Formats: sequence, structure tokens, C-alpha cells
Amino acid sequence: MYRSRLRLILTLSFGLAAFIAVLCQAPRLRVDAPRVAEAGVSDPTAFSQPGVSGSQLQDLAPPTRPPPAEGRGASESAGWGCRTERKEFFSGACDALMAYYAFVPQGAEAGAHYPVLYLLHGAFDGYTAWKDHAEDIIRRLVSEYRIIIVTPEGRSFGWYADSRFVKNNQIETYFLRELIPHVEMNFPTNGLRGIAGLSMGGHGAFVLCLRNPGVFASVSSMSGILDITRHKNQWRLAELFGPYGGECTADWEQHSALKLIERSGDYVRSLPMLITVSQDDPYALDDNRLVHGQLDAMNVRHLYYESPGGHDWTYWTSQLPLHVSFHARHLSELAEN
Repeated sequence: MYRSRLRLILTLSFGLAAFIAVLCQAPRLRVDAPRVAEAGVSDPTAFSQPGVSGSQLQDLAPPTRPPPAEGRGASESAGWGCRTERKEFFSGACDALMAYYAFVPQGAEAGAHYPVLYLLHGAFDGYTAWKDHAEDIIRRLVSEYRIIIVTPEGRSFGWYADSRFVKNNQIETYFLRELIPHVEMNFPTNGLRGIAGLSMGGHGAFVLCLRNPGVFASVSSMSGILDITRHKNQWRLAELFGPYGGECTADWEQHSALKLIERSGDYVRSLPMLITVSQDDPYALDDNRLVHGQLDAMNVRHLYYESPGGHDWTYWTSQLPLHVSFHARHLSELAEN
């Protein structure tokens, strides 16, 4: 009897020890709180006065299944409720075939309609850039938030603008009069639109939104070039807007997000805005701080984040879930009203 009990005790002890060892070797998941930094502000609930409260920040939490911090991550697309379609049509404004990808929720009840987020690429890239670098992240976010994401062509140095000097660079006209109607004719949209972008696309998101009040219901920028007048000799801007100064100055200022905000009046006060930029960005950091400061000076509510990183895809893919959740939240609220 004594030996049987001893064997039982030893067996249970070894089993418990093995279970504890397995737990100790299991990978740990770590979730870092977003870092918000500007002019000495260290408390995220106090940033961007007259910004948002801590409870509102929690509403913008990333998806429950965080995507990888960089790149496309592991492919699980077969299990996600999203389909990807490539569309192409001839643009009379740009005198060329223009293409885009649409990421569309799948698996919903018949007759469902969705808001659209237009996600713009940066300079040196085209409409495939977001798909090339973040396809699996986009598919996951579309499935989770039930929002259509469209990644349109904006040309490598098109700056999402109509140019007086380059006849076939009429990107704003193409976007508003051709692209949006084409998307809404081919996909189950509900008429609500947000716009976001990175670098040149962050510029494009804000400028298209501010120059066309009412077309987009929310706007956001990652590493946006938000004041092109500070970049007079960069990125072929002078080819589109002419040499800065004299009669061309108006062209530049009418396509500067900062200048448009200064002159925006009441419209900008009702516009949900999110601006994120990395603290080590050599191109966009100063532009973003100027816009943030201008919005604060005007007492305009907005979300503004600075965090570690560079002007690169590692940073942009890490920011994408925040931006999609931001737009999905505001567009869904409008749909319910």
C-alpha cells in the first residue's frame, strides 16, 4: 500500500513539473502601448490639446489579431473574409490606362454595402505598392472591419494634383470624376469615403480632402509631406507646379496641406483627422509638427502621434492597423446615423 501511494505521488509530481516546464517555454506575447510624443508631452491622454481623451484612444486600439510589424507576414488569406480584385480603365483626364486594387469584405449577408477607404501610395511607387508590402495585413483588416480598401494609381511623381504644366498629369480630376464613380459602380459601397496615404500619399489624402469638402468623411496621413512649399527643389515638384515664386506661388500653396488648413475655415473643424509620423523621419517630421501646431493654434481637434521609426515600409505597415481602425470607426458611426 505504501509503495503504491509513493508511486502515485511521484507520478503526479513529475507530471506537474513537465506541465510547468512547457508553460515556461511558451512564447510570450508583448503589446506595447502607442507612444505619443510632442513638445515634452509624456502622457498619452494629454496629447494634442484639445485632442482626445484616454477612453477615445482605447477605441482606436489595433485589431484583436495584431498583424506583423513589417512586411506581408504569413499568408492566411484562404481563411479571411476578403477578396482582392484588380480593375483597369482608360482615364480621359490622364490619357492613359489607370489601374487599382480593391480589397472587398466577403462572407456577409446578401445586400450588404460598405464604406470605402482610399489608401494612397508614395513617390517612386504605384498602385501595387500597398499590395506588394502589406497585402495580408490589408486582407485581415478588411475582414475585421468590414470596409472596402482601394489602392489607386497616383503615378510615381503625380502628387495627386492637376498640373498646368504637365497635360496628362490631371490626377485630382481623374480621382474625383473617374476613379470614385468607377469604384462605386463596380463594388457594394454605401457612399461613405475616407482617404489615407503615406508620404506623397499622405499629402494627397489631406490635399484632396481639403480641396474638395464633403467628398471624404475622414482623412489620415502617415509620414505625409504636408507642406510642399518647404520642398521647392525636391521630388520633381517644380515640374508640376512650376518654379516656386511669382505667378506659380499660388499653385504651390493651393496644394500645400498646411496652407489649406490655414485657410480652411469651419470645414476642418468637423473633419476627423489622424496624423502619424516617426521621430526619425528626415523628410516629413518638421512638416507634420507644423501642421500639428497649426491645428492646435486653431483649436481644432485631431489625433497626432509621433513614434520611433523611419520613412520606410517597416513604419508604414506598423501604422496601418491604427489608420484603418480610425476610418472604420468614424465611417461606421456615420452609417448608423
